[in-house]
Amino acid sequence: MSLSLVLLLLPGILSTEVCVNISNGVVEMKLLDLVVTDERDDKIFNCMHKEEPCYINCTNMLNGVQLFYNNSNACSPVCSNWNLTANFNIGPNVTCRVAACTRNQSELILKSVNQSRNGMDRMVEIHLLRLMCSDLFSEDQDLQILFLKVELQLIHLIMNMMKEQGKYVPGVMHQLDLKYMAFNIFPIGNKNLTRNETITGNENPDDNLIKVSQPDSDPSVWLPEDALGKIKEDRRVVNLVNYQSTQQFELHQEEFVSKVTRIEFLGMHSLSNLKTPIEITFDIQSNISEEVECQYMEEEGSNWKNDGCRTSRNATVVTCKCNHTTAFSVLLVAPSPSIPPEHWKILSYISYIGCGLSAFCSALSLMIYVVTRKPREEPSIFIHVSLSGALFLLNSSFLLTEWGARWDPGWVCELIAALVHYSLLGSFSWMAVEGLHLYLLLIKVFNTEYNHYQLKLSLFGWGIPAVVVGVTWSLKDVKQIYGLSTLTMLDSNQTTSICWITDITYLYATNVVYFSLVFIFNSGILLILAVRVCCMVTTPTRKGLGWRTATTVAGITCLLGVTWGLAFLGSGYVNLPILYLFCILNSTQGAFIFFWILGLARIERKRALEAKNASVSTNDSKVTSVK
Repeated sequence: MSLSLVLLLLPGILSTEVCVNISNGVVEMKLLDLVVTDERDDKIFNCMHKEEPCYINCTNMLNGVQLFYNNSNACSPVCSNWNLTANFNIGPNVTCRVAACTRNQSELILKSVNQSRNGMDRMVEIHLLRLMCSDLFSEDQDLQILFLKVELQLIHLIMNMMKEQGKYVPGVMHQLDLKYMAFNIFPIGNKNLTRNETITGNENPDDNLIKVSQPDSDPSVWLPEDALGKIKEDRRVVNLVNYQSTQQFELHQEEFVSKVTRIEFLGMHSLSNLKTPIEITFDIQSNISEEVECQYMEEEGSNWKNDGCRTSRNATVVTCKCNHTTAFSVLLVAPSPSIPPEHWKILSYISYIGCGLSAFCSALSLMIYVVTRKPREEPSIFIHVSLSGALFLLNSSFLLTEWGARWDPGWVCELIAALVHYSLLGSFSWMAVEGLHLYLLLIKVFNTEYNHYQLKLSLFGWGIPAVVVGVTWSLKDVKQIYGLSTLTMLDSNQTTSICWITDITYLYATNVVYFSLVFIFNSGILLILAVRVCCMVTTPTRKGLGWRTATTVAGITCLLGVTWGLAFLGSGYVNLPILYLFCILNSTQGAFIFFWILGLARIERKRALEAKNASVSTNDSKVTSVK
């Protein structure tokens, strides 16, 4: 190629020309007002046109070699009406592409690359585009997300191309350096699914993990043997993509302290909801004293998230254990509130004892209601018992969350998580029903008779949670919501796995938002009721009833679930008194309601006895008068 370029250096060339000079790592190119220079060590080019950034890429069409990777110089005539977006030749088979650094031009280049079959050259091309137009990409998040999507498609295009070329041999790793990233492709054969047949240097103590990275590499990656065994051998090809820079992943001003590594399988296959998590170790600098966390990039929203990942760290090594495969890195995070281990243990005991007591008392409430139910039962009792039923499901299923996390197959954990979610939403719904009934009974007072009243309340209390959970479960093939979730105690990195919602965004969207609406409504009802009761107590005929009134208001507070609002007071920081109050009051809510129902039954019996005695006295008076 250099000979053909030298032939272009002939006298008498037209006055309007493009000149390229590449030597000793310095690149100069001039065309009208276009100037391309590179005097930096990282060989990233600056392209300027009339003091505005631009993109340029020159390629030898015979062998696909990027011109700027070779020492050469050349000039070629170009018509004087040349514009900034153009393709032109500077020699035989050497084509250059120039474009302004605008969103439209960058999108056209990325989308045209996406349609190409030459994956390796196109990968270099899109990285040149991003680096030359770095200001544009840093300011335009949508363009950066498009870049990441195109890059991912090119990764799989290259992997498929190598498969078609027959380059995959089970147990033999292929290393490919694409300047801005490095591929470490490892075809895992059936023989490799044992500890002795994997890459040497597997020091991981877990026999269920297989090392798929080179010895002493950064990062080091282990994958679970049971998950790999479920993939057909001809598709069991893993590609560890290690990036030289984290710049393209900085979507929301993230601060990275390690490399970014991407785990991809042939054919866009991915691992998710793993029973045995993958393990990745990253090297970090020893002088980093801030809190760090393992995170992954969510491909759909291109956000960095931490759910499904656990973090442990010593001085210079961070270990990430995650239940899925995608792009991973270690990021600096703001200090998070943490519960001291001794309090964590006490709170756990309180929760389990309280939930067990509530489940038992709620079951008694249901049995007593079934045995003593009258044909025309007071709606209040029906609502209280329905809330007790929801709390019984919640407490019982909660006690199974840790047990289900250790159970195989995985659908058991998913079912328990769905049951916990349903019962939690059901509890919130029946708390809202309690507030609505109280409003109709004590505030509205008049016109409170409704047809099929209890049926309508049941459709609301049980139906809304059923719709939410049913829709969520039906979409499990699109996005897994229920499954294994990991809780980490920050001070000691102690972890606990439970069956629960795995997506934090969905957790907030369904549970927190729904409860917030219920809490606001019920708090308003409670406030109105408390004001009215206080006004009644201050009247001369009601003096001396303050303690009884306070007890009534406290009981109604429990029925309405207002005590769950303590969670809002403890959000963002650790407030131990609030946490203890939250655990004690809410874990024993079922027991409180049981005693509330017994109290109501006692009052009803007392009233019935008084009415009966009054009736007997009246009859006796009539008999006496007759005599």
